[in-house]
Amino acid sequence: MTGETLWNIIIDSLTSSEEELQTTTGLWFKVSSSNGKLYVNRATRHEPSSKLTTERVISKRDFLYVNSYYDRWTKGDTGIRYKVSRKSRNTAYIFALVEKYSDA
Repeated sequence: MTGETLWNIIIDSLTSSEEELQTTTGLWFKVSSSNGKLYVNRATRHEPSSKLTTERVISKRDFLYVNSYYDRWTKGDTGIRYKVSRKSRNTAYIFALVEKYSDA
């Protein structure tokens, strides 16, 4: 599935609702969609919650960039997560979204 297709699936799925997901480090976060963007914030229903102090916006550009490295990360390529996280502070949230919705 292309990154563009996955982005559209996630945006459509979260347009009328929000969801709480867990990162690979075990922290929970809340994600929602509005006006073609994703928004992440602290979880309210699950613990332990992420330490976000303000809501973050995930742009389509950011999502597509991080998503393009997801397969390499899951295959264990050394240094991928570090490389990607230097360009995006939303890496953990985007990887969790890709993991959840790429099987949808």
